[in-house]
Amino acid sequence: MGVTLTKKDKLDEFKRRMKSLGRIRVLVGIPQEETVRDGEPVTNAELLYIHTHGVRQPAMKAEMQQNIDKGMKYSKAHALYVKSYGSPLWQVPPRPVIEPAIEANKETIADLMKTGMKDYMHNRNSLNGFRRAGLFGATAAKNWFQDPRNEWAENAPSTIKRKGSDLPLIDTGDLRASITYVIRKE
Repeated sequence: MGVTLTKKDKLDEFKRRMKSLGRIRVLVGIPQEETVRDGEPVTNAELLYIHTHGVRQPAMKAEMQQNIDKGMKYSKAHALYVKSYGSPLWQVPPRPVIEPAIEANKETIADLMKTGMKDYMHNRNSLNGFRRAGLFGATAAKNWFQDPRNEWAENAPSTIKRKGSDLPLIDTGDLRASITYVIRKE
């Protein structure tokens, strides 16, 4: 009897799945199109961007850039500026959420992604493992709002008086609740 093409067919199928696997992206954040805030001109996605980067005057940016050009990381340059000169005029210091939350949980997320890849390869392109990784990443980002490792600047006294709370970015909970994940095949 001759050799059948079963092994080659399986190899071809494996190659197709590997190629498809390389196009899968698990994204954690706030999708722009789903972030409208009731009666607000700014969406949750835009608000998170503003809070991630803070609002600073051009003079502050220029002074910080000198330290960055010397090799200092952005966050260190910003911290040095705030310690030296106080809060920026608009008093909206950076309070990043997504990237530091993912970084703080990268080992667990990497393990979940590995499991997701194995699940995808063994179970006919199942995305369940990737969904678990996305859900964990989104939950980690939501929890970052009250994680002591976030090292966010305290609310200004005027903000505490207006909000009645000293917890940064904790007001209605809408911003935090809008963080989710999506799985895209590119």
